Amino acid sequence: MTPKTFWTIFLKIFGLYLIWQTLIILPSFFSTLIFMGNSGDKVSVFTTLFAIVFIACFFIAILRYCIFKTDWIIEEGLSEEKLEINIHRSSLLSIAIIVLGGVMLADGLPLLVYYCFQYIQHDNTYTKFIENRSTPWIVTNFLKILFGYFMVADSRLIVNFIERKRKKAQITEEQGA
Repeated sequence: MTPKTFWTIFLKIFGLYLIWQTLIILPSFFSTLIFMGNSGDKVSVFTTLFAIVFIACFFIAILRYCIFKTDWIIEEGLSEEKLEINIHRSSLLSIAIIVLGGVMLADGLPLLVYYCFQYIQHDNTYTKFIENRSTPWIVTNFLKILFGYFMVADSRLIVNFIERKRKKAQITEEQGA
């Protein structure tokens, strides 16, 4: 394994980690947007919405470059000496995806139970599902569990998707040169 391959794998794992962290931030965005929307101040709503869109675009750009455009980030000046790690790139990505999925499951399940309990505590006959403070957290943790399970159960599908994108970019680069 060359240093370039190592850094490529590292950046892809970092991109997957960013996806996980983005799922954690989403409820805060939606809670803030709902709170600002209920305040009636249009300037605050616009400012909050602009900030959310800007941050979302920033995260999407980082994810795109970390997962699909890693060669653009890595400098070509890296030495080509071999590192003595005898594991295939797809196997390492599969292990990383399974570990991240397991962490998402382990993190999301207790929080889902906690926020469901909070929802029941704060629920009364007049409160709607959308107006309850625990609703965004319930939805987010449910999605986190769902994505975590998908990452653990179908890690090969995710690895094949990432590798297919890498191979397409490599073929396009070879044809253009």
